[in-house]
Amino acid sequence: MIFVVVMGALFSITLGVAGGVRNTPPLYVKAARNMGSHGWSLYSRVIIPAALPAVVAGLKQGWSFAWRSLMAGELIYFSLSLGNLLQTGRDLNDAARVLAVMVVIMAIGLVCDQLLFAPIERSMRDKRGLN
Repeated sequence: MIFVVVMGALFSITLGVAGGVRNTPPLYVKAARNMGSHGWSLYSRVIIPAALPAVVAGLKQGWSFAWRSLMAGELIYFSLSLGNLLQTGRDLNDAARVLAVMVVIMAIGLVCDQLLFAPIERSMRDKRGLN
């Protein structure tokens, strides 16, 4: 199950980080090099802060893919879980159970989004003067 979750999230997070680093404005890198920044200092002071919005977006997307992969992984391995409750409701044509589990899944997703990613995004907006 862990393998399914990791594989579901790994590529979107990797693409978010790579895209953020790749789309760092070259002017920032040139200016930092002209001021004597090289190696780790260039990455920690210029590239990583410039790529941070894309990295956070990749993490957010990776988390959502991991959440869906967890539901799929729970269907493979039988245990008392939301994925199996959803599958059981579908097999028994129990629409109330299916809708209830879907509401619980959405509520968990929204709560995690508000507790994990909303403060980070708010902090990034404040630091960049966008609020």
